[in-house]
Amino acid sequence: SGSGNVTLNGAALSSSNVTPVPSSVAATAGTPQSTVINTPFTTLLQATVKDAGNNPLSGVTVTFTSPGSGASAAFPTGITATAVTNGSGIATATSLTANSIAAGYTVTANVTGVATPANFILTNNPGVPVSITATGGNAQSANTSTAFAASLQATVKDAGNNPVPVVMVTFTAPATGASGTFAGGGTTISVATLANGTASAPF
Repeated sequence: SGSGNVTLNGAALSSSNVTPVPSSVAATAGTPQSTVINTPFTTLLQATVKDAGNNPLSGVTVTFTSPGSGASAAFPTGITATAVTNGSGIATATSLTANSIAAGYTVTANVTGVATPANFILTNNPGVPVSITATGGNAQSANTSTAFAASLQATVKDAGNNPVPVVMVTFTAPATGASGTFAGGGTTISVATLANGTASAPF
């Protein structure tokens, strides 16, 4: 019984001889979130780094990476950005701006020596409608007083050529002369676009 020192290679073993090693990185702010194409996300991405004892680690470099193609977003430095953890183990990325492609995707946060990255789930939403195109039922004919074979279809897109859902499209036939009527007997009908940006008028 008694007290003493344990030595390692001639040096006294103490907590000061051990350098904390990152064991995990987790997404702790900025996920999930969405924004309109070509606009910044509201919340900055934050990742928290801890050691094996679940203690936050400061001074650790975290690398944030967006997809290199398709729906994505860019930091001021490009698709990658680095940040160093503060005293609470939190690394905060710089601002992130969506590109012109509407869809969901994942931004990762990696730390050297940590096998599993943190994942941020982001979505670029379509912008305001800028174009409408006839994509179905065009250039067809029917005998008088009979229904056309195909319903009229229009596709609405934004500035990034993404289909825009839940937009009201109004179909209007001539009020006089050769014309036609939609379901319900009127010459005008409004239909909301689907997820693929298309709206179809009844025969």
